[in-house]
Amino acid sequence: MDEKEILKEKFKSAICSATKVISDDINLDVKFGKELESNDNCISLPEIDDLTNLESCISIRAKADSEALKIKYTDKKIYIKNQPDGEIAKTLYEMAEKIRYEKIGSDKLKGIKKNIVQSYENSLKNEKDNESSNLQDKSIEKAFELYLRIHFFDIKQNSLTKKNLGEWQ
Repeated sequence: MDEKEILKEKFKSAICSATKVISDDINLDVKFGKELESNDNCISLPEIDDLTNLESCISIRAKADSEALKIKYTDKKIYIKNQPDGEIAKTLYEMAEKIRYEKIGSDKLKGIKKNIVQSYENSLKNEKDNESSNLQDKSIEKAFELYLRIHFFDIKQNSLTKKNLGEWQ
């Protein structure tokens, strides 16, 4: 195994360990590779292709943190009991729940907050860099997520997010 593969395996091991600790589930299975749906016993994360790409590493850390917080702070019975009808309503409900458990975890562990905020800001920056982004491409789901993240995580807005959110408000 070459040095890059050794570093990649160490990074994966660190992500796995942190995810298990955050979720309070030492038996949690953390897999890297094909995007499978995460469940109570398994978290699926994207494959780590390039450790020199900081944005990619932060994104994976943020996804792992978010999935671990979901396991720790979401009561499935309550979540299902209160789930609304309709696809858009379900999507907005799911987003609100995600922001809720990420906010709880972020308030308790500043490293998680840093990962989640940086990952989201990177995605906004990448969206701004993509010149095809415009208001027509934005869904109510994206606007709702942006609105919640700005208010709960103090996300830095750029001109595109201000314009898009302004139109929805």
